[in-house]
Amino acid sequence: MQKELLSAYMDGEQVDAAFTKVLCNDESLRQSWATYHVARAVIRKESEVILGADFTTRMEALIENEEIEKVALTESQPTVKEAQRLPFMRKFKSFFAPVAQIAVAASVCLAAVLGVQSFNAKTDVSNPPETPVLQTLPFNSAVQEVSYNAPTKDVATSDQLEQKSRRIGAMLQNYELQRRIHADTLNVDANQAK
Repeated sequence: MQKELLSAYMDGEQVDAAFTKVLCNDESLRQSWATYHVARAVIRKESEVILGADFTTRMEALIENEEIEKVALTESQPTVKEAQRLPFMRKFKSFFAPVAQIAVAASVCLAAVLGVQSFNAKTDVSNPPETPVLQTLPFNSAVQEVSYNAPTKDVATSDQLEQKSRRIGAMLQNYELQRRIHADTLNVDANQAK
């Protein structure tokens, strides 16, 4: 709680005479005060001294007092004499693993090639198949829509197409009639503008 008050006191938020007396009498608060000021100076780039004068000696003392944990080696590299005494398969294990992978891949490829060839061998070349290779008409000899989600209810009937063409014809006749009626007024306006 006092550290929070100290931080607020440094920011000028809770300046109190009682807390100032506590700060002057408490050694840990004064050390925190100094640490906070160094941190603030570094953050604001007001000071280039970060580590202090005794940093090297403190780090040296910490390194000397650090406990070093010794790890027992579970397996070491064999010497040349030991490597010569190893069994043949263990010696070339690093060589056989990639070779085994290549062998498995080659056997899969061989099985695929033989399977395709045996499948193609069933269709004899002298007897052509009854169905053509590229069949353009469907089996039921009826043309189907290309898309599965094509709307069948929106297909226009012949009556609807005839009614649509009548409306288009009526619109064209109306346009032509209006163009002829207003052509004289357009020509008059064009002549007056000249």
